[in-house]
Amino acid sequence: MQIAELKQECGYVEYGNFCDSRGLYVEALDAYDRALTIFPDDADALFDKGETLVKVGREQEATAYFTQAMQLYLGV
Repeated sequence: MQIAELKQECGYVEYGNFCDSRGLYVEALDAYDRALTIFPDDADALFDKGETLVKVGREQEATAYFTQAMQLYLGV
């Protein structure tokens, strides 16, 4: 991954967090999806998306993102 891609990916995650904190959950999920398109193994983006999914009542889907994030955090 090049530095420009990494900066763009980080920007999407930050924007997702910004949107989530303001209750703009659809926009947040879109931003996390864009970030994960660039860097699919970003544990923080996966976890953040899971948290937003919980807020919109999609707990079962969120569990998959939490599981994937935890595996990456633990190096499993």
